[in-house]
Amino acid sequence: MGPRRAITSCMLLCFASVALQATYSVAQDASTQCVTLHSDNGTIPGTDQSANPYEITVQAEAQDGGLETATTYKVGQRIIVSIELKQLNFSMSFSDVIIQARESGSTAPIGSFNVTGSRFVHLDCLNNPEGTVRLTQDGRTSSVKSTIHWRTMSPLPSIHFIANVLSTSGVSWALGSNRIDLDTSLPTVVCPTDITVPAGPSSNGSNVFWETPTCPSPNDTSELAECDHVNGSSVDTLEHAEVSCECATAEGVSRKCSFYISVIDITPPVIVNCPSDIDVNAPADSNTAEVSWPRVTAIDNSGAIPTTNSTSLSGSSFSIGEELVTIAFWDASENVASCTFTVNVSDISPPVIVNCPRDTHVNALSDNNTAMVTWSDVIAEDNSGTTPTTTSNVVSGSLFDIGETTVTISSWDASGNTATCTFTIEVVDITPPVIMNCPEDINVNATADNNTILVTWPEIITEDNGGRPPSVSSTLVSGSYFTIGGETVTITSEDVSGNTETCMFMVTVYDVTPPVITNCPEDIHVNASAKSSGVEVTWPGIKAEDNSGMTPITNSTSSPGFFSIGNETVKVTAFDASGNVGTCMFKLEVKDVTAPVVVNCPMDIHVNASDDKDNVGVIWPDIQVKDNSGTALLVNSSSSSGTVFPIGKETVTITASDPSGNVGMCDFKVVVHDAEPPVIKNCPEDIHQYAPEDSSSVRVTWPDILADDNSGVAPYTNSTSPSGSLFAIGEETVVITSWDASGNQRICSFDVEIIDIHPPVIRDCPTDINVVAPDDSDTLAVTWDDASADDNSGQVPHLTRSSNSGDWFVIGRETVTTTFTDDSGNSARCVFNVAVADVTPPVIANCPMNIHVNVSDDKDNVGVIWPDIQVKDNSGTALLVNSSSSSGTVFTIGEETVTITASDRSGNVGRCAFKVVVHDAEPPVIKNCPEDIHRYAPEVSSSVRVTWPDILADDNSGVAPYTNSTSPSGSLFAIGEERVVITSWDASGNQRICSFDVEIIDIHPPVIRDCPTDITVVAPDDSDTLAVTWDDISADDNSDQVPQQTSSSNSGDWFVIGRETVTNTFTDDSGNSASCVFNVTVIDIHPPVIRDCPTDINVVAPDDSYTLAVTWDDVSADDNSGQVPHLTRSSNSGDWFVIGRETVTTTFTDDSGNSASCVFNVAVADVTPPVIVNCPMNIHVNVSDDKDNVGVIWPDIQVKDNSGTALLVNRSSSSGTVFSIGEETVTITASDRSGNVGRCAFKVVVHDAEPPVIKNCPEDIHRYAPEVSSSVRVTWPDILADDNSGVAPYTNSTSPSGSLFAIGEETVVITSWDASGNQRNCSFDVEIIDIHPPVIRDCPTDINVVAPDDSDTLAVTWDDVSADDNSGQVPHLTRSSNSGDWFVIGRETVTTTFTDDSGNSASCVFNVAVADVTPPVIANCPMNIHVNVFDDKDNVGVIWPDIQVKDNSGTALLVNSSSSSGTVFPIGEETVTITASDRSENVGMCDFKVVVHDAEPPVIKNCPEDIRQYAPEVSSSVRVTWPDILADDNSGVAPYTNSTSPSGSLFAIGEERVVITSWDASGNQRICSFDVEITDIHPPVIRNCPTDITVVAPDDSDTLAVTWDDVSADDNSDQVPRQTSSSKSGDGFVIGRETVTNTFTDDSGNSASCVFNVTVIDVTKPTVLDCPLDVIVSTCGSDARVSWTIPTSLDNSKVTPTVASSAIPDSYFTLGSHTVLYQFIDGSGNEASCMFTVQVDLDHDCQSIPLAVIVACAVTLLIAGIIIIVCVMCIWRKRTSDKAWRERQLPWVSRGINVPHPSENTPPQNVAIPLVDTSYKRIDDWGAGFVNLAYAESEAYQETGFQDAKHTSLPHETEDEHGYASIGEYQEKCQALPEQATGNAKNTNRAAESRIVVGNETSQKGNEYFIYHV
Repeated sequence: MGPRRAITSCMLLCFASVALQATYSVAQDASTQCVTLHSDNGTIPGTDQSANPYEITVQAEAQDGGLETATTYKVGQRIIVSIELKQLNFSMSFSDVIIQARESGSTAPIGSFNVTGSRFVHLDCLNNPEGTVRLTQDGRTSSVKSTIHWRTMSPLPSIHFIANVLSTSGVSWALGSNRIDLDTSLPTVVCPTDITVPAGPSSNGSNVFWETPTCPSPNDTSELAECDHVNGSSVDTLEHAEVSCECATAEGVSRKCSFYISVIDITPPVIVNCPSDIDVNAPADSNTAEVSWPRVTAIDNSGAIPTTNSTSLSGSSFSIGEELVTIAFWDASENVASCTFTVNVSDISPPVIVNCPRDTHVNALSDNNTAMVTWSDVIAEDNSGTTPTTTSNVVSGSLFDIGETTVTISSWDASGNTATCTFTIEVVDITPPVIMNCPEDINVNATADNNTILVTWPEIITEDNGGRPPSVSSTLVSGSYFTIGGETVTITSEDVSGNTETCMFMVTVYDVTPPVITNCPEDIHVNASAKSSGVEVTWPGIKAEDNSGMTPITNSTSSPGFFSIGNETVKVTAFDASGNVGTCMFKLEVKDVTAPVVVNCPMDIHVNASDDKDNVGVIWPDIQVKDNSGTALLVNSSSSSGTVFPIGKETVTITASDPSGNVGMCDFKVVVHDAEPPVIKNCPEDIHQYAPEDSSSVRVTWPDILADDNSGVAPYTNSTSPSGSLFAIGEETVVITSWDASGNQRICSFDVEIIDIHPPVIRDCPTDINVVAPDDSDTLAVTWDDASADDNSGQVPHLTRSSNSGDWFVIGRETVTTTFTDDSGNSARCVFNVAVADVTPPVIANCPMNIHVNVSDDKDNVGVIWPDIQVKDNSGTALLVNSSSSSGTVFTIGEETVTITASDRSGNVGRCAFKVVVHDAEPPVIKNCPEDIHRYAPEVSSSVRVTWPDILADDNSGVAPYTNSTSPSGSLFAIGEERVVITSWDASGNQRICSFDVEIIDIHPPVIRDCPTDITVVAPDDSDTLAVTWDDISADDNSDQVPQQTSSSNSGDWFVIGRETVTNTFTDDSGNSASCVFNVTVIDIHPPVIRDCPTDINVVAPDDSYTLAVTWDDVSADDNSGQVPHLTRSSNSGDWFVIGRETVTTTFTDDSGNSASCVFNVAVADVTPPVIVNCPMNIHVNVSDDKDNVGVIWPDIQVKDNSGTALLVNRSSSSGTVFSIGEETVTITASDRSGNVGRCAFKVVVHDAEPPVIKNCPEDIHRYAPEVSSSVRVTWPDILADDNSGVAPYTNSTSPSGSLFAIGEETVVITSWDASGNQRNCSFDVEIIDIHPPVIRDCPTDINVVAPDDSDTLAVTWDDVSADDNSGQVPHLTRSSNSGDWFVIGRETVTTTFTDDSGNSASCVFNVAVADVTPPVIANCPMNIHVNVFDDKDNVGVIWPDIQVKDNSGTALLVNSSSSSGTVFPIGEETVTITASDRSENVGMCDFKVVVHDAEPPVIKNCPEDIRQYAPEVSSSVRVTWPDILADDNSGVAPYTNSTSPSGSLFAIGEERVVITSWDASGNQRICSFDVEITDIHPPVIRNCPTDITVVAPDDSDTLAVTWDDVSADDNSDQVPRQTSSSKSGDGFVIGRETVTNTFTDDSGNSASCVFNVTVIDVTKPTVLDCPLDVIVSTCGSDARVSWTIPTSLDNSKVTPTVASSAIPDSYFTLGSHTVLYQFIDGSGNEASCMFTVQVDLDHDCQSIPLAVIVACAVTLLIAGIIIIVCVMCIWRKRTSDKAWRERQLPWVSRGINVPHPSENTPPQNVAIPLVDTSYKRIDDWGAGFVNLAYAESEAYQETGFQDAKHTSLPHETEDEHGYASIGEYQEKCQALPEQATGNAKNTNRAAESRIVVGNETSQKGNEYFIYHV
């Protein structure tokens, strides 16, 4: 609808085919300010009623309170989409107004309607200022502009509607249901806006004042509205009171308005008693202390008690350390006051050492006086919860000396509290001393005349590990006299610790004269039967005689009887009373004809000799031989295992001989191969030579190869290439092989390298290539002929190319390099360029479609963002993209075209354009959307009535929006959560939705009815289950819903034997639950039933054993539980039973403890009699000492029995019984416990054999031989002898008294025998003692050497020792070691002893000490071991590989470890130290750590999801909450839980990761994290953005550093926004104009920009170089050609200035003086000139021209010149009026003038503009000039013209259509311009700069102005 300036009458629409008249009655509609009039319904016959109707409303309004009409029509035709009101006249009343209808898209009316009525007053009703109604047509939406409203000045009792429809095209119109709405609204009463005032600091309210609304209608009864609240009345804090004001007319029509008054509280509470800092001590058993403080209170001006919260509560536990407690109070208005104080919990409790080691007693090492003692790592705990530091004065694993040492362990915590622990280490010496030289048993012969002898032995030497010499004691000392017989000498050594060691040896003194046996049998040889191991042999009885005359007692080692196979010597012994024995031996041979068998004869053995040796020791297994004789066999081998065999083959023969001489044989071959290769002595080093330039090979020589072989025979030698061979370029390995006759070979190799240093020669290298890229690609395949190359090596060089012919090349220039490299690395290159040109413009790929956006936030503009422009170009390089508006630009409502251009580096340009259309779409604002509401349901109801404040909403239209709610305040809400949605919409259909949740929380669990008590039943005897029943369980709930029931078991279920808990849980819909719990116990009282119990078992033991394996069928049992009963047996079938009776019990027990047993007996009988193993042979003994009887002794009887038990042995006579002379049989019986008896019998025969008694047998005689003789004459008394027979016995001596005795000892035997043949011998030694030892020559001194690192031995040599002896005999030589022997590590005494035949000896003693200085090496020391404990354990067994130690000593090493592999380590870190000590006390050490981690973290049960919220515009943070975190730990102890931010914290803008950590006491932690994202959508606010800056460039530079005050910005995030600037203050700016953009972007990416221009203007003239001097030339004619050097110039802009000149070199100049002017102009119009004179003189030497001719020429030239000048002036004047001529760049600048910048407070001012440069008084041949005074309207001045400029008038201007003013159009020649022109520079608030410009020169900036001559 077009605009109209007055509405003068009422309007009516009526569609009908006939005139329709209607009268309406009035009814009031309370829901609107308009009144509805109802009419009769009517339809027109013949119309289409099936069309979907839509409504058009025409409304009327009464100004004076009367009623007017408003009519709503339903139009049956769908063609009407707009209605246009045409006003026919402008009178106060009129009769005809036409309303036309037309089809969509058509301007031709369908029908016209004549309307009559009263004046129109205004267009308004129902808050629709634009008069737009929405019409629905077939589901589509159309707009009708301006619903028509009118108002009359008087009441209308009735209205008549007359409409004439001019039918067109046969269209018929239908009148639907008519409704006429009458708007009775009067002028609106306008209330103040809502008023909010602060409460007083000590009051909970305030008086509120406002301006009372006025009543606008003249019919209102009062000027001021009546309000229901008194202006200035008191309002309580937090009260939100509605004030309603009313105006009423005299007719009683009233209008109301309302507003809200509120008093807010801005005063925080006052805290009364904030505590001071608190210091407490933590208890000894905790790292926390409970700290309390008085209740902190606060008062508030509201009178209400403020809400409080505290970071910690009084009575809370505080950890050791300092913690800040903050107590906050806030009132109902959320004013906050806080109080802080510090709680410091000090730790004064020392740590507790948990496992202080006990006192330890250890034994010292057997070879040392120390012991290594270790103990477990000491663990200390501290109430602080941290591990204390622990130190010890002695570390575990130290060596402790023998004795007691106190170890002190100290532990201190971080607070300096210290605890100590002490224990004692006692090292006990339990190692007895070592007796180093305990004597062997000593045997000596008694002398012939004495029964004693002096016996000596060496001094006893002892050592002890304690380091102190032990004491030595002896039962008899060396040098004592010993009687005949044997005596034990005991030597005892005792150390200081009381440890003793004894040494015993026997000293025996013998009587050495034996009896003589007279009839010794000959040797007996018999053959055993082939099937027998022996034969019966007999011989005569033995007779013996003794020199004493007494019959000696005889005995025989064997008696006639059965002899086993083999050789046996039968020894017949005759002995006298002194034990001297005469023996007779004969051999008894029982031949065995079965040869022995060698069981494991070795196979042939093949070994290799090595290490330059020609032999090798060969070892084979011990030979095993078997023989049927059962006796030991003699095994001989031609070579023994370990024999050294030379290279070659040797047969080893092994023979096995039994005692009978039967021989079994075995042989095998030992083949020793020579595996030692020859040694090449002079293998050449690697050879390097250079190849010549023209050849690929070189002849190389080296010395002849020399080789040796261990065989002593020169080996063969061969070479892969002989010396002098030709070698090609490259490296070749020459292999020399040397081999011996055994085929062993040694290889020697060396490299011969022929080095090539000559590069290849390149052929056909291409020249540079230029091509054009295709339109759709930045690449092009380019081809060329490949280059080639030759090389002196004869090989084709290796080719590498940076690009290949046919490769694709990108746009631009690329160098192609082809490199030829020979095998020696020499290379040559072919290089050329490939240039690909780009002629294709870029394509903008995503040019945006037209953009439609809505404005919001009461703004008329909006920043519009479109995607980053994506430009594609075949070049693929970065493009220069420009846009007339950038994404993010603020666009005002309307339509604007955005143009985007893209340029590539090749200058190709692509373009794109789109439109930005901005619409208005701002929804209302809901001001007090309630927070979520939570109420608790009562115990007896399922619903709660919930209320909230009335909803308030505003709209940017200023009209209160409509509001609706899904549930009104005061509704009943059921248990659970319900979303209440409040919708507010304005008249434009924009709507705002606000929602909140009403949650009715049910905290009351269901009530259980009839919960059973515990149930106990008995299982049947044939089953393990029983069905158990109980009464049904039920429950009620306050929600009126039946709770959900879950049961672990149901009534009637089958229960197995045992106890089972039945749980019935009732849960309501809110998750509240109650449980009924009872136990069902099924008991089992029936024992298992046994099957197949065996009867008693009787067996017989075998002959050779007392045990027997007894078996029976397994016993089984069944049980009613269905489970296999537990089985226990006293014995199992197959066990071994000993002789006797044993009860076997098998017991079966079920899971209920019921048991049954099967019992039977196993009896093992013994029927085997004992066997007497060593029944004695018959015993023959002799009586002596004048007795007729003698005690007879035989060995202890040994009895064996299969029972293995003690036997009862009975003897008729015991060993030691005295037997009388004669024969007696001795019987021995042995009985076992079973009554079995074994027997044995032998004879004891007692003979008379008493020899005579020699009365004066001499003592041993000792004489010293003289030093010069070897013999001495010795005498003794005559011998006297008696015999018990009374007859003098016979006496004889082996040497008579007076004989010569040689050096040495000789036994003289005196024999006395009686008539019975019993004889007594008396012997004594005559010893000629040589007491002179040999004399030793050249005894070495001690030798000290060091063992090698890899061996425990070393060969040591010295010079041989020799000796002389006075006896003339060569002394016997014994050496403990020989020179060259290998000595092991340690100290060894080398003794070389020279002993003469008398036993005199001299010794050369020296020490060979081989020192071991190499410590053992622990070969496989473990790395640090990390293990984790799991499954609720606090320790773990740790295993590492067995420690392997190597030492050069080869001896056993002492390896100690502080902990052994497999040790159980507790959680923590422990160092394991392993030491290895050799006997030289070299110690190798290795340590590693065992770290046991507890790796079982807690489980976090309810980790929150990510949370996202929006930050408010005025704050950088939001308070965010989430449910309490729940965590469990496998330890059963609730883990600690911490959060990087607690629920309810303030979160700043951005994304913050909230990390919740749960850790157990072992420090294992589980981390749960979620993100809280506070999104910031508000850009920063920029402060002090500079205005445009204009500066002048310096004289000598094109740049200038420009500074400005720093630009800053604030952001609601409280963070300093990131600033990016196209240029910084202080940067250098080049001459020209540059836009500086400072963009501030907050961390959320919201950005705002400050944009200003920096203009650097250039006022410096160019500098002229080489300006020529004046030129003078002579000519014979009228002109002359003149030349000069053209001058040049420089400019500070670094751009070469433009040059113009009045003449050029080589021009013709006429006679006279001519000024040549060169004008240099830079880009800013600054001008410099160079001027010189060309003087052309007449050469007087030339021929003269007649004067007439000269005058004629001059006149002619003058006329022609005038004509030319007039023509030029006309042409010039025409061109100066032409726009194209005026827009050219004008050359000359006169001077610059500074004009003050206009401002708001500056009055208009005149600017004097001089138009003439003072240096030039006249301007010839130029036309008029023009001056333009302009200021820029926009920030960016358009340098291409004055399209955006305004101009101001100057005097005598003529303005053309371009805004230029021409000044002073002077027509006549040579008339000067005025020296100045003036004009007013206007003021403008928008002026960014002002300038005066002559002509169209627009390249200057700033407020410095330039005048151009024209």
